[in-house]
Amino acid sequence: MSDQDAFVATLADWRVRWPEWEIAENFIAGELRDAAIAWFMLLGEFAEAAWGGRDPTPGLAKLGWWQEELRGWAKGMRRHPLGHALQKQPVEWAAFADSLGVLRDRELGTADEEAAVTGLHPYLAAIALVERQLFGGAARDSNPLQLLRTQKVSIGLPVAAGKVLRGGPAPRQVFDALAMARANAARKGDAIVLSRWRTLLLAWRAGRGR
Repeated sequence: MSDQDAFVATLADWRVRWPEWEIAENFIAGELRDAAIAWFMLLGEFAEAAWGGRDPTPGLAKLGWWQEELRGWAKGMRRHPLGHALQKQPVEWAAFADSLGVLRDRELGTADEEAAVTGLHPYLAAIALVERQLFGGAARDSNPLQLLRTQKVSIGLPVAAGKVLRGGPAPRQVFDALAMARANAARKGDAIVLSRWRTLLLAWRAGRGR
C-alpha cells in the first residue's frame, strides 16, 4: 500500500465518525483540507490516549509512542500515515512532542474546566501555535477552554453546553463550531450527528469568523 493509500484509509475512520466534515470542509481553503483533517484526527489520538478507557496503561504507552513519532517527524522520518499530510509542514514537531507530557496527568480529564485548562496550558498553547504554523495567523488566538472542550467532544466525552468560544484559523473555527453543536445536542437529548442544513449553516458562519 502506498503512503497516499494508507493516508486515505486512515482518514476513512474520521469521516465515519464525523460525516458532517464532508460538507464543512468546503468552507476551508482547498490546500489546507488534508492537513486540517489529519491534524484534528491526530489530536483525537492524543485525547483518546489521555482520557479514553478505564485502564491508563495503554494510553500512557501510546502517548510515549506519539512523542517518539513526532520527534521523528522533526528529523524527516515518519511511521504513522498521518505523517503523509503533516510531517513536512513547517511545524516545530519536537517542541509539540514535549507538550504532550502534561497529558500523562489523567485526572485533568475529569477536573473542573478551570483546573484542567491551567494544568494543560503547555499542551493547549502548543496546539494554538501549531495551528498558526499549519493554517496561518488569525485575528484572535484559539481559546484554550474551547480547545479543551473540542478535544473532549472529539472522543465522545461530555462538556458544558454553551456558545462556541471563537478564535483561531478557519479550520479550527469550523471544527469548534461542529463540536459545540454536537455537545449542545447531546445535552438536549437530540441526535448527535448534525443535519446537512445545520452543518452547512454552522460551517458557513464559522469559516467566515462569524
